[in-house]
Parts: sequence; structure tokens; C-alpha cells
Amino acid sequence: MNLELLTELIEKYGSPLYIYDNKILQERCEKMMKFKKTLEAKLNHVKINIHYSSKANSNPAILKIVKNMGLYADSMSPFELKMCQKSGFNKKEILYVCNNIDKNEMKLVNKEGILICLDSISQVEAWGELFPNTDIMIRINPGIRGVGHSKKVITSGKETKFGISEENFTELFRVIKKHNLNLIGIHQHLGSLFLNDKIDDYIQGVKSGLELINKYFPDIKILDLGGGFGVPYKPEEKALDFNLLADRLYAVLKDFLDENPNIHELKFEPGRYIPCESGMIIGKVIANKYENKTWWIGTDIGMNQLVRPSMYNAYHEINILTQNEKKKIVKANVCGNICESSDILGKNIYLPLPNIDDIIIVKNAGAYGYSMASNYTGRLRPAEVMIYGDNSEKLIRKRETIEYLEENIVWD
Repeated sequence: MNLELLTELIEKYGSPLYIYDNKILQERCEKMMKFKKTLEAKLNHVKINIHYSSKANSNPAILKIVKNMGLYADSMSPFELKMCQKSGFNKKEILYVCNNIDKNEMKLVNKEGILICLDSISQVEAWGELFPNTDIMIRINPGIRGVGHSKKVITSGKETKFGISEENFTELFRVIKKHNLNLIGIHQHLGSLFLNDKIDDYIQGVKSGLELINKYFPDIKILDLGGGFGVPYKPEEKALDFNLLADRLYAVLKDFLDENPNIHELKFEPGRYIPCESGMIIGKVIANKYENKTWWIGTDIGMNQLVRPSMYNAYHEINILTQNEKKKIVKANVCGNICESSDILGKNIYLPLPNIDDIIIVKNAGAYGYSMASNYTGRLRPAEVMIYGDNSEKLIRKRETIEYLEENIVWD
């Protein structure tokens, strides 16, 4: 996308602005479908379903592409569930993967006929009290340390809140029997964002889960291995090799599935992988200053619009389309407009010293960008736009207004 197009989009929809590339979205879905078909061919009798984790980005324009490309979905809140339903997913194509939900939410899931995956014994108890004699899945914690780009996204091991550990299985079975629940599936998820160098760690986690299933859950029908498929954020990183991943998974799953012929479905739940590289957030340079031997480039992209760098110390490639003819290269910190010292998009980055109003591009923002955005300090969430191959665009979410934020306030 060139400077002229990006300038036109900002003038039309405001700054900052989330932009998604329809072609890249479709390509990532195609890769997921190829991975599915490759592994299905290797494993013969087992059906594989890919459930897009809609928490990564639940905009219906993205969900409809996912649906049309043949993938399923998972949701973990009533809003995500509604977005999936309104985007065309039927009840058999949605998995409700939840964490610490109340009974009203459970009633909604049951009413909609959606299969639920429960995360703790107390949640199994609550569900059983409401809906005895029903099918459920549960999430286990295989005990092994998970994988991820930050300890905040590692979801397996001794320091995570997720899943039921082996030491509590006896109590789990007591509660299941008490309410005559039918445990049809086991789910595990090791963490978010692994690439080729961490495939071995991922496979080791899969092995640990399979050992527990062999020992305690011989009658399940569904095995859910979660997601975590990463994308290369840094220039030196390489894309995840799904042929290699399929080979490694086949090596550990073949004998396991032969010994457990009752398992007829294998699920994966990629989130980040599908929308991440299709998305960027663009904004404007608002201020430059040189303080304490450091260049600071101030932008209108705050941590309320993209929180990953502040929350996870995550890296995003940053480009500036500058009209500075001299294009002096400086080492700078790029920051937002929120009154927090952590409101930093990138540190110690070599960039051309920009002019005020130059356009800044933050790449790989399609996942956990808008979906984690907020109104912190009263800042508005931006619009979202889909771009197509002919450079045509479609507004897929309006920019918020102050009036919109005021609507739910109860004034004296």
C-alpha cells in the first residue's frame, strides 16, 4: 500500500486506522485447510476440524472469510458467540472454550446447543447442576511448561490458571459421575505463538497430554490440541512450516489413535495465525523531541489501540512513510498518546526522522490488536477497513465517537 492510498484512507476514516488485506486472510485460511487435509490423509480415519479462535479478531468480516474458506470457530464469550452465529457458523461448527463463566452464560450456551469445554472442577459442578446427562469437554493441564512469546501467554504448567491437573482427576470423575455427565472430549492448549524452533517443545507437550489421556480418559471421542501457531513478527524469523508440523504430529498421533479407535475427531484452535499478518494499524506522527540523548517519535497510536507492546513487550515492525527529503536516520523510541510510561510501540528503532503528520505503519496487528483495544483515558477506538486486490476498500467497523461512549452513562 502506497502513501497516496494510506493518506486517502486516513482522510476518509480517521487516524489511527486498522486495515486488513483480504487476500492475505484468504491465504492463511488456505494454509490451515491444507494443513488439515495433509494431516487427515496421514491419519486416515480421523476427521480434523480447525476452529478459528475468534478472540484474536471477532470482526464479522473476518469471521465470514474464515467460514467461507471451510474453517470452524470457537468462542469464549456471549458476544463472540453471537458474532460467530451472525457470520454463518452453525451450532456444530462452534466450540465454546470458556474460563470462569457464570450460570447465566452456561444457560445461554446450552440453549444454543453449543458444545462446551470446561476449565475447572467447580465449573463442571455448576454445569452438572444445571444440565445433568449432557455432553461436555474438559481442559486438562498436562503439567509440562507450555510455549509462548511471553510468560503471560504460556497456558500450561505449574504457574498457569488454566485446566485441570492430574492430581485432581479423582475429584473430577466424582463430579462427572454425580451429575451423569458424558465426557466426550479432552482439550489442551500449551500457549500462544510458537515457530519452527519451538515445534519440539510443542510436540513434547502433546506427548504429555496423550499420556494422561491413555491413562485416565480411554473413552473420549474428541481430542483438541489447541492452537498457538505462530507468525514471524521479526524480519529474521521464518514462517511456521506446517508440513514439518504435520509430520511431527503424525509421528506421535498415529500409534495413539490406532490404540484409541473411539477418537474420531481431532481439533485445532489457531487464532493469531489467521488474521495477524493481514492487519496493520496506521496513524500519524504528532511530535518529535530529543531528550536525554534519545529521540522520541510521538504518534496518535496509543496503548489503548494496540496494547501488545506494553502488555507483553511484544515486537511489531514499524515503518514511517516520511516526506522528509533528507531522510536522516535516527535511533528512536516510538510512543503513543497515553499518559503511561509503558505506552511505547517500539524501542531503539532505526527510522528516518519524520515530519509532523507523516504516516506511521505498525505491521502484524491483525490479531490481538482491535480485539484488545480499549477506551483508556477516554480515547476512541479506531475504524476498521478491509482492502481488496484492486485496492478497493470496505468499512467493516465505524470509528467510535464521544457520543457513542456517552450512551451508557447514567447522568444525574
